[in-house]
Amino acid sequence: MKVITGEFKNRKLLWSAGENRLRSTTSMVKKAVIDIYQFKLIGSKVLELFAGSGNVGIEFLSNKADKVVFIEIDSKRCNLIRKNLDCLGMKRDDTPPIKVGGKYFIINKSVKEGLKRLKTKYCFDFIYMDPPYKDNLVSETLQSISDADIYNKDTVI
Repeated sequence: MKVITGEFKNRKLLWSAGENRLRSTTSMVKKAVIDIYQFKLIGSKVLELFAGSGNVGIEFLSNKADKVVFIEIDSKRCNLIRKNLDCLGMKRDDTPPIKVGGKYFIINKSVKEGLKRLKTKYCFDFIYMDPPYKDNLVSETLQSISDADIYNKDTVI
Protein backbone atom coordinates (compact mmCIF):
# COMPACT_ATOMS: atom_id res chain seq x y z
CA MET A 1 0.00 0.00 0.00
CA LYS A 2 1.28 3.47 -0.81
CA VAL A 3 0.28 7.11 -1.03
CA ILE A 4 -0.97 7.75 -4.56
CA THR A 5 -1.20 11.56 -4.84
CA GLY A 6 0.26 14.76 -3.49
CA GLU A 7 3.40 15.56 -1.53
CA PHE A 8 3.99 11.98 -0.37
CA LYS A 9 3.12 10.32 -3.68
CA ASN A 10 4.63 6.81 -4.03
CA ARG A 11 5.72 6.64 -0.38
CA LYS A 12 5.04 3.18 1.02
CA LEU A 13 2.83 2.72 4.07
CA LEU A 14 2.98 -0.03 6.65
CA TRP A 15 0.21 -2.57 6.41
CA SER A 16 -1.44 -4.93 8.90
CA ALA A 17 -0.96 -8.64 8.41
CA GLY A 18 -2.46 -11.58 10.24
CA GLU A 19 -5.96 -12.64 11.18
CA ASN A 20 -7.32 -9.09 11.62
CA ARG A 21 -6.21 -7.89 8.22
CA LEU A 22 -7.46 -4.52 7.15
CA ARG A 23 -9.76 -4.04 4.20
CA SER A 24 -8.08 -1.09 2.55
CA THR A 25 -9.80 1.59 0.54
CA THR A 26 -8.60 0.96 -3.00
CA SER A 27 -6.24 3.30 -4.81
CA MET A 28 -8.92 3.93 -7.42
CA VAL A 29 -11.40 5.16 -4.77
CA LYS A 30 -8.78 7.31 -3.02
CA LYS A 31 -7.71 8.90 -6.32
CA ALA A 32 -11.32 9.59 -7.30
CA VAL A 33 -12.04 11.35 -3.97
CA ILE A 34 -8.85 13.41 -4.23
CA ASP A 35 -9.49 14.31 -7.89
CA ILE A 36 -13.05 15.44 -7.17
CA TYR A 37 -12.16 17.61 -4.17
CA GLN A 38 -8.54 18.55 -4.93
CA PHE A 39 -9.12 22.30 -4.84
CA LYS A 40 -11.05 22.18 -1.56
CA LEU A 41 -8.45 20.11 0.30
CA ILE A 42 -5.92 22.85 0.99
CA GLY A 43 -6.24 23.93 4.61
CA SER A 44 -9.16 21.59 5.28
CA LYS A 45 -10.00 19.75 8.49
CA VAL A 46 -10.70 16.06 7.94
CA LEU A 47 -12.17 13.31 10.08
CA GLU A 48 -11.48 9.69 9.14
CA LEU A 49 -13.80 7.22 10.85
CA PHE A 50 -12.99 3.49 11.09
CA ALA A 51 -9.47 4.64 10.19
CA GLY A 52 -7.72 1.25 10.00
CA SER A 53 -4.23 2.04 8.65
CA GLY A 54 -5.09 5.72 8.17
CA ASN A 55 -4.35 5.56 4.46
CA VAL A 56 -7.25 7.81 3.43
CA GLY A 57 -6.47 10.50 6.02
CA ILE A 58 -2.82 10.31 4.98
CA GLU A 59 -3.89 10.88 1.38
CA PHE A 60 -5.71 14.04 2.53
CA LEU A 61 -2.61 15.22 4.42
CA SER A 62 -0.49 14.52 1.34
CA ASN A 63 -2.80 16.89 -0.55
CA LYS A 64 -2.44 19.80 1.91
CA ALA A 65 -5.24 19.18 4.40
CA ASP A 66 -4.43 21.19 7.51
CA LYS A 67 -5.53 18.63 10.13
CA VAL A 68 -6.79 15.07 10.21
CA VAL A 69 -8.44 13.37 13.15
CA PHE A 70 -8.41 9.57 12.97
CA ILE A 71 -10.90 7.51 14.99
CA GLU A 72 -10.05 3.83 15.33
CA ILE A 73 -11.13 1.38 18.03
CA ASP A 74 -8.21 -1.07 17.66
CA SER A 75 -5.09 0.07 19.52
CA LYS A 76 -2.76 -1.94 17.24
CA ARG A 77 -4.21 -0.14 14.24
CA CYS A 78 -3.81 3.21 16.03
CA ASN A 79 -0.12 2.38 16.47
CA LEU A 80 0.05 1.51 12.76
CA ILE A 81 -1.45 4.91 11.86
CA ARG A 82 1.06 6.62 14.17
CA LYS A 83 4.00 4.72 12.63
CA ASN A 84 2.86 5.57 9.09
CA LEU A 85 2.59 9.25 9.94
CA ASP A 86 5.91 9.28 11.79
CA CYS A 87 7.58 7.76 8.69
CA LEU A 88 6.21 10.67 6.67
CA GLY A 89 7.49 13.22 9.19
CA MET A 90 4.03 14.35 10.27
CA LYS A 91 3.85 16.10 13.61
CA ARG A 92 1.34 14.63 16.05
CA ASP A 93 -0.88 16.92 18.09
CA ASP A 94 -0.81 15.68 21.68
CA THR A 95 -3.50 18.13 22.73
CA PRO A 96 -7.19 17.71 21.98
CA PRO A 97 -7.90 17.67 18.22
CA ILE A 98 -7.72 20.71 15.99
CA LYS A 99 -5.37 22.77 18.11
CA VAL A 100 -2.37 24.74 16.89
CA GLY A 101 0.61 22.48 16.35
CA GLY A 102 0.47 19.02 14.88
CA LYS A 103 -1.14 17.84 11.70
CA TYR A 104 -3.05 14.90 13.15
CA PHE A 105 -4.68 13.45 16.22
CA ILE A 106 -5.69 9.84 16.86
CA ILE A 107 -8.66 8.87 19.01
CA ASN A 108 -8.45 5.24 20.14
CA LYS A 109 -12.17 4.63 20.78
CA SER A 110 -15.21 3.32 18.97
CA VAL A 111 -16.57 5.74 16.38
CA LYS A 112 -19.61 6.44 18.56
CA GLU A 113 -17.44 7.24 21.62
CA GLY A 114 -14.91 9.19 19.54
CA LEU A 115 -17.65 11.35 18.06
CA LYS A 116 -18.98 12.06 21.56
CA ARG A 117 -15.52 13.36 22.44
CA LEU A 118 -15.62 15.76 19.49
CA LYS A 119 -19.24 16.81 20.06
CA THR A 120 -19.93 20.46 19.14
CA LYS A 121 -16.24 21.39 19.59
CA TYR A 122 -15.08 21.01 16.01
CA CYS A 123 -16.36 21.47 12.48
CA PHE A 124 -14.88 19.30 9.75
CA ASP A 125 -14.71 20.06 6.03
CA PHE A 126 -14.56 16.36 5.14
CA ILE A 127 -15.77 13.31 7.05
CA TYR A 128 -14.65 10.03 5.51
CA MET A 129 -16.25 6.82 6.71
CA ASP A 130 -15.75 3.31 5.44
CA PRO A 131 -17.25 1.04 8.12
CA PRO A 132 -16.88 -2.74 8.07
CA TYR A 133 -19.58 -4.00 5.72
CA LYS A 134 -20.58 -6.98 7.84
CA ASP A 135 -21.51 -4.78 10.82
CA ASN A 136 -24.08 -2.62 8.97
CA LEU A 137 -23.00 0.60 10.73
CA VAL A 138 -23.76 3.25 8.11
CA SER A 139 -27.09 4.49 9.50
CA GLU A 140 -25.86 4.39 13.10
CA THR A 141 -22.69 6.27 12.17
CA LEU A 142 -24.57 8.96 10.24
CA GLN A 143 -26.84 9.43 13.26
CA SER A 144 -23.80 9.72 15.56
CA ILE A 145 -22.28 12.33 13.22
CA SER A 146 -25.54 14.27 13.33
CA ASP A 147 -25.73 14.03 17.13
CA ALA A 148 -22.13 15.24 17.48
CA ASP A 149 -22.87 18.40 15.44
CA ILE A 150 -19.39 18.48 13.86
CA TYR A 151 -20.34 19.59 10.37
CA ASN A 152 -21.91 22.50 8.49
CA LYS A 153 -23.80 22.85 5.23
CA ASP A 154 -20.56 22.63 3.21
CA THR A 155 -19.14 19.52 4.90
CA VAL A 156 -18.63 16.57 2.59
CA ILE A 157 -19.40 13.17 4.11
